[in-house]
Amino acid sequence: MRISNQYNYYTSIQNYTDGQSLLNKYNLQLQTGQLIQHSWENANVYINGSRLEYEMANIGQIVQGTQSAMELAKNTDTALKNITELLEKFKTLLTKAASDGNSQESREAIAKELKLVRDSIVNIANTSINGQYLFAGSNSANKPFDNYGNYTGNKDNIFVVSGAGTQIPYNIPGWDLFFKPDSNINKIISTNVSFTDARYPDKKEFLTGESKFSHLIGQNYVQNGELKPDEHFGNSYDEKLSFPHSTMYIQGVRPDGTSFKATLDIDPDAKIEDVLKNIGRLYGNTEGNEVVKVALNDSGQIEIKSLKEGSSSLDFHAVAMTPQLLDPEQIKELSDAAKDEGITMAQVTERIMNAAIKDGNLNNAQSPIQVTVGGKQFNIDLHKTDFIKSNINGDKTNGASYDVPFEKDGNTVFGNVSQVIKGTSEYATDSTKLSEVVANANGSMQGQQLQMDIVSKSGRTYKVTIDLENSRVSYPDPNDPTQTISFPITHSQYNENTGNAVGMQTRPEDITYGQLNDIIGMFASDNVPTVTINANANGTINNGDFQTIQQNINDSKGFVEVSMDYKGRISITDKFSSNTNIGLTIKDSNSNSGFPPAGEIRDGSGFVFSANNSLTIDDPNVDLIKDLDEMIDAVLNGSMRADSEGSDPRNTGLQGALERIDHLQDHVRKMQTTIGAYTNNIEETNKRMTFLNINVASIKSGVTDADYGQTYMQFMQTMVSYQAMLSATSKISQISLLNYL
Repeated sequence: MRISNQYNYYTSIQNYTDGQSLLNKYNLQLQTGQLIQHSWENANVYINGSRLEYEMANIGQIVQGTQSAMELAKNTDTALKNITELLEKFKTLLTKAASDGNSQESREAIAKELKLVRDSIVNIANTSINGQYLFAGSNSANKPFDNYGNYTGNKDNIFVVSGAGTQIPYNIPGWDLFFKPDSNINKIISTNVSFTDARYPDKKEFLTGESKFSHLIGQNYVQNGELKPDEHFGNSYDEKLSFPHSTMYIQGVRPDGTSFKATLDIDPDAKIEDVLKNIGRLYGNTEGNEVVKVALNDSGQIEIKSLKEGSSSLDFHAVAMTPQLLDPEQIKELSDAAKDEGITMAQVTERIMNAAIKDGNLNNAQSPIQVTVGGKQFNIDLHKTDFIKSNINGDKTNGASYDVPFEKDGNTVFGNVSQVIKGTSEYATDSTKLSEVVANANGSMQGQQLQMDIVSKSGRTYKVTIDLENSRVSYPDPNDPTQTISFPITHSQYNENTGNAVGMQTRPEDITYGQLNDIIGMFASDNVPTVTINANANGTINNGDFQTIQQNINDSKGFVEVSMDYKGRISITDKFSSNTNIGLTIKDSNSNSGFPPAGEIRDGSGFVFSANNSLTIDDPNVDLIKDLDEMIDAVLNGSMRADSEGSDPRNTGLQGALERIDHLQDHVRKMQTTIGAYTNNIEETNKRMTFLNINVASIKSGVTDADYGQTYMQFMQTMVSYQAMLSATSKISQISLLNYL
């Protein structure tokens, strides 16, 4: 092979370029510490390095996010700790207020301290860190609570990313703190009329379970009050009277959300505890299984405790009717007449009650009445024994009344009974179906009918029937009361064939509280159809008729706002009045009437919106600030228990407050435990991700980083080779044939 100068030149240039390239490569590796500088140098190293770089970036974001979340969670934990301490102070002051010997001045002083504690709790609940409110939910830029404890935040948690597809919450929404129901709490209700031994009107001796029912009636068996406590009531005396039986009318709601109605025949010699056992059976108690506990408290009031944890479905109402005669002699005459006829005193009472309550409506009980027993006529009054009394809009209720008018507060009218989804503690909203709340076993609208007496904002009165079974509303024509106007309950439905929305008559089981509220709003604002509107055979509504109903609803919303409030109660707000004329009574047509004979149980009211019902001592649902306000009122009133004759008969008093405050403390501690768990989880995630970041960085270093020792050795080897190449090239380039000529 002939070696030419040109070949030497090209070989030299190639060796020179390769040497420079290797030297540059190793030099850059030494300078940057990286194996490659460009993706084309080594695709495998580049791909693995990029993937690991991405993972490190994600891990870094998680570390940074969890660090910030941990700070907010720790601040939340501190705030909850402070609230817990304030509630402990609140309880101490309540206990002090419950002690005997407090004057009105001392109670007022304690109430002022309690108010300061309550205000401090609201202030802490409005804690803001770096412009972020701790308890506003995800709406953290806005102040969550006003001075009245009303919540303007939301129920949402804020989450921090803890890994691929995983998140950890790190806040406590104010809704959870002040309102969220506790699933481990049993509902407790109470009457507010204290039963005392009526044999001794001048004494105030509370009855016990061992007391006889005749002790509750006492002197009220006669009009002149001349009964002798020992002789006429005592078993060991010849003068013991054979008193007529009493009839107790009871209606309520069981823990499973179903309602009932029953009549109890009560022997005057029956012990109170036996009567309470019979009441328990109405709720479903059996010898081997208890659904509720029914007892008499120290103030002679009936307390019922649900044994189903987490359920807010429990209610009670009762009134007893007892025949009242002129004097002890007439009682003897009635007893003798019953013997002559061959009937018992229980049958005498049944005859009297059938004559007094002919239409089955307790509010229309007739007294006095005439009855014939043993061929003799007796003029008999009815003594009414109340169990619960209320003060609605300044008017004392009749203890026999169950459904009562909605309460008024300025321009707002609202019911006092929360609509609770059956068997749960969830409050109804506008989108909740009535069938989810109706207090019967299957949620059916069959036979369900509501009677509504409503006074509009202009002062006009409407008597409205809402037939839920047939999804229809009817009322007398205001211009001609002899005629009735009716219209269907409707909703809009998309028609796939035409691409348009059409009006449809709503199925009874699909009627919502929002639709019921729209109906109330129409009458409250005087925006109602003036002619009858009917649905077609297929359930559709003619477009013109549907638009008429929709226009009435839309027009009404310009004057009144009707919705479910945060406690599931129907609330009506008059937008153009500070003291509205609007008044509303709405009740189930089956309410307070149609009681069965003694020994039978029937379904009770399907719906109750505002009632003279039992007081709530404790409930899975909380309303922290409003609950504290009621406790402060109890201190100012100085009432130890609910007082039916007090200024606020529905306040449970200091004993109820002490029981409720324990629940509120447990509730806040539960929130503190929750945020503690969040904090621990976030802290562990932060530690784990920090270590993981180090591990991934180490792996990435092994993939992309140059080994300084090896690279330097390769650099030096290349340098030596390069220098040798240069030297050899220099010598070879000097060789020529001319040197040998």
